Amino acid sequence: MNRTWQILKREYLENVRTKAFLVGLILTPVWMGLIFVIPLLISAPETVRVVIVDETGSLAGPLREALVGTATDEGGPKVPTAPGAQPLPRSDSRFDIVLEPAEGAFDPGPDGTSRIDRLKQEAGTNGEYVVVITQAVLEKRSRKPDEHEHGIYGPALRGMGSPGRTIERVITQLVTKRLLAERKLPADLAELIQRRATNFHSIDKSGGKASEFRALMPILVVVLLYMGIVGISQMLISNTIEEKSNRVYEVLLSSVSPFQLMAGKILGICGVGLTLLTFWCSGGLAAAAMQGSSDAVSLVEIVWFAVYYLLGFLMIASLFVAVGSACNTIKEAQNLMAPLSMLLALPLIISMLTMSNPNGTVATVTSFIPPFTPFVMMTRMASVPAPPVWQTWATLAVLIVSTYLAVRFAARVFRVGILLYGQPPSLREIWRWMWTAD
Repeated sequence: MNRTWQILKREYLENVRTKAFLVGLILTPVWMGLIFVIPLLISAPETVRVVIVDETGSLAGPLREALVGTATDEGGPKVPTAPGAQPLPRSDSRFDIVLEPAEGAFDPGPDGTSRIDRLKQEAGTNGEYVVVITQAVLEKRSRKPDEHEHGIYGPALRGMGSPGRTIERVITQLVTKRLLAERKLPADLAELIQRRATNFHSIDKSGGKASEFRALMPILVVVLLYMGIVGISQMLISNTIEEKSNRVYEVLLSSVSPFQLMAGKILGICGVGLTLLTFWCSGGLAAAAMQGSSDAVSLVEIVWFAVYYLLGFLMIASLFVAVGSACNTIKEAQNLMAPLSMLLALPLIISMLTMSNPNGTVATVTSFIPPFTPFVMMTRMASVPAPPVWQTWATLAVLIVSTYLAVRFAARVFRVGILLYGQPPSLREIWRWMWTAD
Protein backbone atom coordinates (compact mmCIF):
# COMPACT_ATOMS: atom_id res chain seq x y z
CA MET A 1 0.00 0.00 0.00
CA ASN A 2 2.83 2.39 0.84
CA ARG A 3 4.43 1.76 -2.56
CA THR A 4 1.14 2.41 -4.34
CA TRP A 5 0.87 5.67 -2.41
CA GLN A 6 4.36 6.70 -3.49
CA ILE A 7 3.51 6.09 -7.15
CA LEU A 8 0.19 7.92 -6.73
CA LYS A 9 1.93 10.90 -5.16
CA ARG A 10 4.59 11.01 -7.87
CA GLU A 11 2.00 10.78 -10.67
CA TYR A 12 -0.18 13.48 -9.11
CA LEU A 13 2.60 15.99 -8.39
CA GLU A 14 4.23 15.40 -11.76
CA ASN A 15 1.03 16.46 -13.52
CA VAL A 16 -0.24 19.29 -11.31
CA ARG A 17 3.13 21.06 -11.50
CA THR A 18 2.99 21.38 -15.28
CA LYS A 19 1.97 24.51 -17.15
CA ALA A 20 -0.66 22.51 -19.02
CA PHE A 21 -2.44 21.81 -15.72
CA LEU A 22 -2.54 25.50 -14.82
CA VAL A 23 -3.76 26.42 -18.28
CA GLY A 24 -6.57 23.85 -18.06
CA LEU A 25 -7.43 24.94 -14.53
CA ILE A 26 -7.95 28.55 -15.57
CA LEU A 27 -8.95 28.47 -19.23
CA THR A 28 -11.60 25.73 -19.03
CA PRO A 29 -14.02 27.87 -16.92
CA VAL A 30 -13.31 30.76 -19.29
CA TRP A 31 -14.11 28.52 -22.25
CA MET A 32 -17.37 27.38 -20.65
CA GLY A 33 -18.22 30.99 -19.89
CA LEU A 34 -17.71 31.90 -23.52
CA ILE A 35 -20.11 29.13 -24.53
CA PHE A 36 -22.91 29.74 -22.01
CA VAL A 37 -22.63 33.37 -20.90
CA ILE A 38 -20.97 35.61 -23.48
CA PRO A 39 -23.45 34.91 -26.31
CA LEU A 40 -26.28 36.04 -24.01
CA LEU A 41 -24.50 39.29 -23.21
CA ILE A 42 -23.24 40.36 -26.61
CA SER A 43 -25.86 38.87 -28.92
CA ALA A 44 -27.13 41.53 -31.32
CA PRO A 45 -30.62 41.41 -32.85
CA GLU A 46 -30.67 39.56 -36.15
CA THR A 47 -32.05 41.37 -39.19
CA VAL A 48 -34.43 39.13 -41.10
CA ARG A 49 -35.81 39.93 -44.54
CA VAL A 50 -39.54 39.22 -44.87
CA VAL A 51 -41.32 39.38 -48.22
CA ILE A 52 -45.11 39.82 -47.90
CA VAL A 53 -47.46 38.93 -50.73
CA ASP A 54 -50.99 39.95 -49.72
CA GLU A 55 -53.79 39.04 -52.12
CA THR A 56 -56.35 40.77 -49.91
CA GLY A 57 -54.44 44.04 -49.67
CA SER A 58 -55.67 44.55 -46.10
CA LEU A 59 -53.21 42.77 -43.82
CA ALA A 60 -49.80 43.66 -45.24
CA GLY A 61 -49.85 47.17 -43.76
CA PRO A 62 -50.82 46.21 -40.20
CA LEU A 63 -48.38 43.29 -40.33
CA ARG A 64 -45.51 45.53 -41.42
CA GLU A 65 -46.39 48.04 -38.68
CA ALA A 66 -46.49 45.27 -36.08
CA LEU A 67 -43.15 43.79 -37.13
CA VAL A 68 -41.22 47.01 -37.78
CA GLY A 69 -43.06 50.11 -36.69
CA THR A 70 -43.40 49.12 -33.05
CA ALA A 71 -40.20 47.05 -32.74
CA THR A 72 -38.41 47.43 -29.43
CA ASP A 73 -34.75 48.28 -28.94
CA GLU A 74 -34.13 44.68 -27.97
CA GLY A 75 -35.53 43.48 -31.29
CA GLY A 76 -38.80 41.73 -32.01
CA PRO A 77 -42.34 43.03 -32.51
CA LYS A 78 -44.94 44.39 -30.15
CA VAL A 79 -48.59 43.96 -31.05
CA PRO A 80 -51.22 45.75 -28.94
CA THR A 81 -53.29 43.04 -27.29
CA ALA A 82 -55.77 42.76 -24.50
CA PRO A 83 -54.42 42.53 -20.95
CA GLY A 84 -53.54 38.94 -20.19
CA ALA A 85 -53.48 37.92 -23.86
CA GLN A 86 -50.95 35.27 -24.87
CA PRO A 87 -47.57 36.98 -25.40
CA LEU A 88 -45.53 36.67 -28.55
CA PRO A 89 -42.76 34.07 -28.66
CA ARG A 90 -39.30 35.35 -27.84
CA SER A 91 -37.48 36.68 -30.90
CA ASP A 92 -34.20 38.60 -31.06
CA SER A 93 -34.83 39.61 -34.67
CA ARG A 94 -35.37 42.88 -36.45
CA PHE A 95 -37.49 42.65 -39.57
CA ASP A 96 -36.72 44.16 -42.97
CA ILE A 97 -40.13 44.12 -44.67
CA VAL A 98 -40.59 44.04 -48.45
CA LEU A 99 -44.13 44.31 -49.87
CA GLU A 100 -44.32 42.30 -53.09
CA PRO A 101 -47.25 43.00 -55.49
CA ALA A 102 -49.71 40.11 -55.48
CA GLU A 103 -50.92 40.66 -59.03
CA GLY A 104 -49.51 37.95 -61.28
CA ALA A 105 -47.40 36.50 -58.45
CA PHE A 106 -48.87 33.04 -58.93
CA ASP A 107 -48.82 33.02 -62.74
CA PRO A 108 -46.18 30.71 -64.23
CA GLY A 109 -43.42 32.35 -66.25
CA PRO A 110 -41.78 31.15 -69.48
CA ASP A 111 -39.89 28.48 -67.54
CA GLY A 112 -43.04 27.30 -65.75
CA THR A 113 -41.97 28.87 -62.41
CA SER A 114 -44.12 31.53 -60.76
CA ARG A 115 -42.82 34.56 -58.89
CA ILE A 116 -43.97 32.96 -55.64
CA ASP A 117 -41.92 29.84 -56.41
CA ARG A 118 -38.82 31.96 -57.06
CA LEU A 119 -39.34 33.87 -53.83
CA LYS A 120 -39.56 30.57 -51.92
CA GLN A 121 -36.35 29.33 -53.53
CA GLU A 122 -34.56 32.55 -52.58
CA ALA A 123 -35.92 32.32 -49.03
CA GLY A 124 -34.66 28.76 -48.65
CA THR A 125 -31.24 29.75 -49.96
CA ASN A 126 -30.73 33.10 -48.22
CA GLY A 127 -32.48 32.47 -44.92
CA GLU A 128 -35.36 34.83 -45.70
CA TYR A 129 -39.10 34.50 -45.11
CA VAL A 130 -42.01 34.70 -47.55
CA VAL A 131 -45.51 35.41 -46.23
CA VAL A 132 -48.41 34.66 -48.57
CA ILE A 133 -51.78 36.01 -47.40
CA THR A 134 -55.10 35.07 -49.00
CA GLN A 135 -58.74 35.46 -48.04
CA ALA A 136 -58.55 32.12 -46.24
CA VAL A 137 -56.08 33.65 -43.80
CA LEU A 138 -58.41 36.55 -42.96
CA GLU A 139 -61.26 34.14 -42.30
CA LYS A 140 -59.18 31.50 -40.49
CA ARG A 141 -60.42 28.68 -42.70
CA SER A 142 -59.06 26.03 -45.04
CA ARG A 143 -58.10 26.88 -48.60
CA LYS A 144 -60.77 26.38 -51.26
CA PRO A 145 -59.87 24.51 -54.47
CA ASP A 146 -59.93 27.72 -56.55
CA GLU A 147 -57.76 29.69 -54.08
CA HIS A 148 -53.99 30.00 -54.01
CA GLU A 149 -51.93 28.36 -51.27
CA HIS A 150 -51.12 30.54 -48.29
CA GLY A 151 -48.55 30.27 -45.52
CA ILE A 152 -45.24 31.42 -44.04
CA TYR A 153 -42.17 29.97 -45.75
CA GLY A 154 -38.67 30.13 -44.34
CA PRO A 155 -35.55 28.15 -43.41
CA ALA A 156 -35.91 24.98 -41.36
CA LEU A 157 -34.38 24.17 -37.96
CA ARG A 158 -34.63 27.70 -36.59
CA GLY A 159 -36.26 26.62 -33.32
CA MET A 160 -39.60 27.31 -31.68
CA GLY A 161 -38.57 30.91 -30.96
CA SER A 162 -37.62 31.56 -34.59
CA PRO A 163 -38.69 34.61 -36.61
CA GLY A 164 -41.12 32.35 -38.49
CA ARG A 165 -42.94 31.48 -35.27
CA THR A 166 -43.06 35.16 -34.33
CA ILE A 167 -44.58 36.12 -37.69
CA GLU A 168 -47.11 33.31 -37.33
CA ARG A 169 -48.22 34.53 -33.90
CA VAL A 170 -48.40 38.18 -35.04
CA ILE A 171 -50.63 37.28 -37.99
CA THR A 172 -52.86 35.17 -35.75
CA GLN A 173 -53.36 38.00 -33.28
CA LEU A 174 -53.98 40.58 -36.02
CA VAL A 175 -56.57 38.36 -37.71
CA THR A 176 -58.23 37.53 -34.39
CA LYS A 177 -58.51 41.22 -33.55
CA ARG A 178 -59.96 41.89 -37.00
CA LEU A 179 -62.56 39.09 -36.75
CA LEU A 180 -63.68 40.24 -33.31
CA ALA A 181 -64.17 43.79 -34.62
CA GLU A 182 -66.09 42.59 -37.69
CA ARG A 183 -68.50 40.62 -35.53
CA LYS A 184 -69.02 43.68 -33.32
CA LEU A 185 -68.52 41.79 -30.11
CA PRO A 186 -68.64 43.81 -26.89
CA ALA A 187 -65.22 45.08 -25.84
CA ASP A 188 -65.25 43.12 -22.58
CA LEU A 189 -66.10 39.88 -24.42
CA ALA A 190 -63.39 40.48 -27.04
CA GLU A 191 -60.89 41.03 -24.25
CA LEU A 192 -62.06 37.89 -22.47
CA ILE A 193 -61.58 35.78 -25.61
CA GLN A 194 -57.97 36.92 -26.01
CA ARG A 195 -57.08 36.58 -22.34
CA ARG A 196 -54.99 33.65 -21.14
CA ALA A 197 -56.77 31.21 -18.84
CA THR A 198 -53.64 30.52 -16.77
CA ASN A 199 -49.85 30.82 -16.83
CA PHE A 200 -47.01 28.33 -16.86
CA HIS A 201 -44.46 28.49 -14.02
CA SER A 202 -41.25 26.45 -14.05
CA ILE A 203 -40.48 24.93 -10.64
CA ASP A 204 -37.65 22.93 -9.09
CA LYS A 205 -37.78 19.68 -7.09
CA SER A 206 -38.81 21.53 -3.92
CA GLY A 207 -41.78 23.16 -5.63
CA GLY A 208 -40.19 26.62 -5.65
CA LYS A 209 -39.49 28.77 -8.67
CA ALA A 210 -36.75 27.23 -10.79
CA SER A 211 -33.70 29.37 -11.53
CA GLU A 212 -32.08 29.64 -14.95
CA PHE A 213 -28.94 28.06 -13.50
CA ARG A 214 -30.97 25.02 -12.45
CA ALA A 215 -32.28 24.64 -15.99
CA LEU A 216 -28.68 24.33 -17.21
CA MET A 217 -27.69 21.77 -14.59
CA PRO A 218 -28.22 18.60 -16.69
CA ILE A 219 -25.99 19.98 -19.44
CA LEU A 220 -23.33 21.30 -17.09
CA VAL A 221 -23.20 18.07 -15.08
CA VAL A 222 -22.72 15.77 -18.06
CA VAL A 223 -20.13 18.06 -19.70
CA LEU A 224 -18.09 18.33 -16.49
CA LEU A 225 -18.33 14.60 -15.86
CA TYR A 226 -17.29 13.81 -19.43
CA MET A 227 -14.29 16.16 -19.29
CA GLY A 228 -13.28 14.82 -15.88
CA ILE A 229 -13.54 11.15 -16.81
CA VAL A 230 -12.85 10.75 -20.53
CA GLY A 231 -10.75 13.88 -21.04
CA ILE A 232 -8.45 13.44 -18.05
CA SER A 233 -8.08 9.65 -18.24
CA GLN A 234 -6.70 9.91 -21.78
CA MET A 235 -3.52 11.27 -20.20
CA LEU A 236 -2.78 7.71 -19.08
CA ILE A 237 -2.23 6.52 -22.65
CA SER A 238 0.54 8.98 -23.49
CA ASN A 239 2.10 8.71 -20.01
CA THR A 240 2.15 4.92 -20.11
CA ILE A 241 3.63 4.75 -23.62
CA GLU A 242 6.27 7.39 -22.82
CA GLU A 243 7.46 5.67 -19.65
CA LYS A 244 7.38 2.29 -21.37
CA SER A 245 9.57 3.52 -24.25
CA ASN A 246 12.03 5.02 -21.73
CA ARG A 247 12.27 1.68 -19.90
CA VAL A 248 11.14 3.31 -16.66
CA TYR A 249 8.84 0.42 -15.84
CA GLU A 250 11.65 -2.11 -15.90
CA VAL A 251 13.23 -0.26 -12.99
CA LEU A 252 9.98 0.28 -11.09
CA LEU A 253 8.89 -3.35 -11.41
CA SER A 254 11.95 -4.43 -9.49
CA SER A 255 10.41 -2.97 -6.33
CA VAL A 256 6.63 -2.92 -6.96
CA SER A 257 4.12 -5.32 -8.47
CA PRO A 258 2.44 -4.56 -11.83
CA PHE A 259 -0.91 -4.05 -10.08
CA GLN A 260 0.57 -1.58 -7.58
CA LEU A 261 2.15 0.33 -10.43
CA MET A 262 -1.09 0.46 -12.43
CA ALA A 263 -3.19 1.38 -9.39
CA GLY A 264 -0.83 4.18 -8.42
CA LYS A 265 -0.89 5.66 -11.92
CA ILE A 266 -4.68 5.50 -12.21
CA LEU A 267 -5.33 6.95 -8.75
CA GLY A 268 -2.75 9.69 -9.30
CA ILE A 269 -4.42 10.85 -12.52
CA CYS A 270 -7.79 10.46 -10.81
CA GLY A 271 -6.58 12.91 -8.18
CA VAL A 272 -5.61 15.36 -10.93
CA GLY A 273 -9.11 15.18 -12.39
CA LEU A 274 -10.69 15.50 -8.96
CA THR A 275 -8.62 18.63 -8.29
CA LEU A 276 -9.74 20.20 -11.56
CA LEU A 277 -13.40 19.33 -11.01
CA THR A 278 -13.31 20.65 -7.43
CA PHE A 279 -11.91 23.97 -8.64
CA TRP A 280 -14.34 24.25 -11.56
CA CYS A 281 -17.41 23.22 -9.56
CA SER A 282 -16.53 25.52 -6.65
CA GLY A 283 -16.26 28.43 -9.05
CA GLY A 284 -19.58 27.51 -10.66
CA LEU A 285 -21.36 27.23 -7.32
CA ALA A 286 -19.91 30.55 -6.21
CA ALA A 287 -21.14 32.19 -9.40
CA ALA A 288 -24.59 30.65 -8.90
CA ALA A 289 -24.70 31.93 -5.32
CA MET A 290 -23.86 35.44 -6.52
CA GLN A 291 -26.84 35.21 -8.86
CA GLY A 292 -29.16 34.13 -6.06
CA SER A 293 -29.18 30.43 -6.96
CA SER A 294 -27.24 29.07 -4.01
CA ASP A 295 -29.69 26.16 -3.64
CA ALA A 296 -29.44 25.10 -7.28
CA VAL A 297 -27.37 22.05 -6.32
CA SER A 298 -28.06 19.92 -3.25
CA LEU A 299 -25.47 18.18 -1.08
CA VAL A 300 -26.90 14.79 -2.11
CA GLU A 301 -26.28 15.60 -5.78
CA ILE A 302 -22.71 16.64 -5.02
CA VAL A 303 -22.07 13.35 -3.21
CA TRP A 304 -23.53 11.31 -6.06
CA PHE A 305 -21.48 13.31 -8.55
CA ALA A 306 -18.29 12.41 -6.66
CA VAL A 307 -19.28 8.72 -6.43
CA TYR A 308 -20.08 8.43 -10.12
CA TYR A 309 -16.93 10.31 -11.04
CA LEU A 310 -14.66 8.01 -9.01
CA LEU A 311 -16.25 4.77 -10.23
CA GLY A 312 -16.56 5.96 -13.82
CA PHE A 313 -12.97 7.18 -13.86
CA LEU A 314 -11.59 3.90 -12.47
CA MET A 315 -13.49 1.89 -15.06
CA ILE A 316 -12.60 3.96 -18.14
CA ALA A 317 -9.05 4.82 -17.01
CA SER A 318 -8.38 1.08 -16.59
CA LEU A 319 -9.23 0.57 -20.25
CA PHE A 320 -6.96 3.42 -21.29
CA VAL A 321 -3.98 2.24 -19.26
CA ALA A 322 -4.43 -1.28 -20.65
CA VAL A 323 -4.33 0.11 -24.20
CA GLY A 324 -1.25 2.20 -23.40
CA SER A 325 0.61 -0.75 -21.89
CA ALA A 326 0.01 -2.92 -24.96
CA CYS A 327 1.35 -0.31 -27.42
CA ASN A 328 4.80 1.05 -28.19
CA THR A 329 3.82 4.27 -29.99
CA ILE A 330 0.96 6.74 -29.98
CA LYS A 331 0.06 5.66 -33.51
CA GLU A 332 -0.43 2.06 -32.38
CA ALA A 333 -2.58 3.26 -29.49
CA GLN A 334 -4.75 5.33 -31.84
CA ASN A 335 -5.50 2.23 -33.90
CA LEU A 336 -6.60 0.31 -30.80
CA MET A 337 -8.48 3.34 -29.44
CA ALA A 338 -10.65 3.81 -32.54
CA PRO A 339 -13.47 1.44 -31.47
CA LEU A 340 -13.15 2.52 -27.83
CA SER A 341 -13.39 6.21 -28.77
CA MET A 342 -16.61 5.61 -30.71
CA LEU A 343 -18.04 3.75 -27.72
CA LEU A 344 -17.11 6.55 -25.30
CA ALA A 345 -18.71 9.18 -27.53
CA LEU A 346 -22.12 7.56 -27.08
CA PRO A 347 -22.62 8.45 -23.36
CA LEU A 348 -22.49 12.17 -24.15
CA ILE A 349 -24.99 11.81 -26.99
CA ILE A 350 -27.34 9.57 -25.01
CA SER A 351 -27.22 11.92 -21.99
CA MET A 352 -28.27 14.83 -24.17
CA LEU A 353 -31.16 12.79 -25.57
CA THR A 354 -32.43 11.76 -22.13
CA MET A 355 -32.75 15.33 -20.83
CA SER A 356 -36.22 15.75 -22.35
CA ASN A 357 -37.48 12.48 -20.84
CA PRO A 358 -35.22 11.49 -17.91
CA ASN A 359 -37.40 8.55 -16.87
CA GLY A 360 -38.18 7.25 -20.35
CA THR A 361 -37.29 3.84 -21.74
CA VAL A 362 -34.04 4.98 -23.36
CA ALA A 363 -32.84 6.69 -20.17
CA THR A 364 -33.77 3.73 -17.97
CA VAL A 365 -32.17 1.07 -20.17
CA THR A 366 -28.93 2.96 -20.83
CA SER A 367 -28.57 3.66 -17.11
CA PHE A 368 -27.78 -0.04 -16.64
CA ILE A 369 -25.13 -0.17 -19.38
CA PRO A 370 -21.81 0.35 -17.50
CA PRO A 371 -19.95 2.79 -19.81
CA PHE A 372 -23.07 4.99 -19.92
CA THR A 373 -24.15 4.70 -16.27
CA PRO A 374 -22.25 7.66 -14.70
CA PHE A 375 -23.27 10.13 -17.40
CA VAL A 376 -26.90 9.09 -17.86
CA MET A 377 -27.61 8.74 -14.14
CA MET A 378 -26.16 12.14 -13.26
CA THR A 379 -28.17 13.69 -16.10
CA ARG A 380 -31.31 12.08 -14.70
CA MET A 381 -30.54 13.18 -11.13
CA ALA A 382 -30.08 16.78 -12.26
CA SER A 383 -33.37 16.68 -14.17
CA VAL A 384 -36.99 16.62 -13.09
CA PRO A 385 -38.36 14.13 -12.22
CA ALA A 386 -35.48 12.36 -10.50
CA PRO A 387 -35.00 8.62 -11.13
CA PRO A 388 -36.63 6.12 -8.74
CA VAL A 389 -34.53 5.28 -5.70
CA TRP A 390 -34.29 1.59 -6.59
CA GLN A 391 -32.80 2.46 -10.00
CA THR A 392 -30.21 4.68 -8.36
CA TRP A 393 -28.93 1.92 -6.10
CA ALA A 394 -29.30 -0.82 -8.73
CA THR A 395 -27.25 1.10 -11.30
CA LEU A 396 -24.67 1.85 -8.62
CA ALA A 397 -24.32 -1.87 -7.91
CA VAL A 398 -23.93 -2.59 -11.64
CA LEU A 399 -21.28 0.13 -11.91
CA ILE A 400 -19.32 -1.19 -8.90
CA VAL A 401 -19.22 -4.73 -10.32
CA SER A 402 -18.31 -3.44 -13.79
CA THR A 403 -15.53 -1.27 -12.40
CA TYR A 404 -14.09 -4.19 -10.44
CA LEU A 405 -14.08 -6.39 -13.55
CA ALA A 406 -12.58 -3.62 -15.72
CA VAL A 407 -9.74 -3.04 -13.25
CA ARG A 408 -9.07 -6.76 -12.93
CA PHE A 409 -8.98 -7.40 -16.68
CA ALA A 410 -6.89 -4.25 -17.27
CA ALA A 411 -4.38 -5.41 -14.64
CA ARG A 412 -3.87 -8.67 -16.52
CA VAL A 413 -3.26 -6.84 -19.80
CA PHE A 414 -0.98 -4.33 -18.05
CA ARG A 415 1.09 -7.10 -16.44
CA VAL A 416 1.93 -8.67 -19.80
CA GLY A 417 1.93 -5.67 -22.11
CA ILE A 418 4.11 -3.36 -20.02
CA LEU A 419 7.22 -5.48 -20.70
CA LEU A 420 6.31 -6.33 -24.29
CA TYR A 421 8.26 -4.55 -27.03
CA GLY A 422 8.37 -4.80 -30.80
CA GLN A 423 5.37 -6.00 -32.77
CA PRO A 424 2.12 -4.67 -31.22
CA PRO A 425 -0.31 -7.37 -30.07
CA SER A 426 -3.52 -8.10 -31.93
CA LEU A 427 -6.94 -7.76 -30.36
CA ARG A 428 -7.07 -11.54 -30.16
CA GLU A 429 -3.87 -11.64 -28.11
CA ILE A 430 -5.11 -8.89 -25.77
CA TRP A 431 -8.33 -10.83 -25.32
CA ARG A 432 -6.31 -13.89 -24.33
CA TRP A 433 -4.28 -11.87 -21.80
CA MET A 434 -7.52 -10.69 -20.16
CA TRP A 435 -8.46 -14.26 -19.31
CA THR A 436 -5.02 -15.33 -18.12
CA ALA A 437 -5.05 -16.31 -14.45
CA ASP A 438 -3.40 -13.89 -12.01
